[in-house]
Amino acid sequence: MHGVRRYDLQMWLRTLGRERAFRREILDLAHLAPGEDVLDLGCGTGSLALAAKRRTGPSGTVHGIDPSPEMIERARSKARRARLDVRFEPGTAQELELADASVDVVFATLVLHHLPHDALVGAGREIARVLRPGGRFLAVDIDLDDTRNPRRSPHAHAHRIGARFDLDDIAKLAEHVGLAVLDSGEVPFRLVRFERMRYLLAATPS
Repeated sequence: MHGVRRYDLQMWLRTLGRERAFRREILDLAHLAPGEDVLDLGCGTGSLALAAKRRTGPSGTVHGIDPSPEMIERARSKARRARLDVRFEPGTAQELELADASVDVVFATLVLHHLPHDALVGAGREIARVLRPGGRFLAVDIDLDDTRNPRRSPHAHAHRIGARFDLDDIAKLAEHVGLAVLDSGEVPFRLVRFERMRYLLAATPS
């Protein structure tokens, strides 16, 4: 749990104490509204899921999944302290334990660059499966190819070994699984000493 607490501290430092503003910007990019049902993939310690619950209100539901039991334990603790009804469960994006067409919005924030190709394809299919008609998928992730990135960053080693991550590939995957890309661009909020981020918003047919 010490490592999990450091995760929260690092995010606080990278946002210069403005983590709520960062989460609010993500919710705005997804056009999240009261009463909607939400899934947060790779929810970490639950900060975005809790922010989503505050916005969706008592008539909305929020689920958060993460492969790390320590992250889930921390997220549940936060939910109890905040007195927010959010369901946090261990799990992976490739095997979602949710019914077909059961959520309005799926978030994947700084998650997809961790997944190998086969896992990305599986995650894409699962996202499309659980989204309702007209449901939205928001991906927010690093842009390794941006020349303005800081020389020291969590993924600086990726440049040295020639690795890459491109949300344009995620856009192609989204279209492959039946989603239509609605919008994409650079995330205005900047994390300190972190790669610039881009977002992709896609939706299922209405």
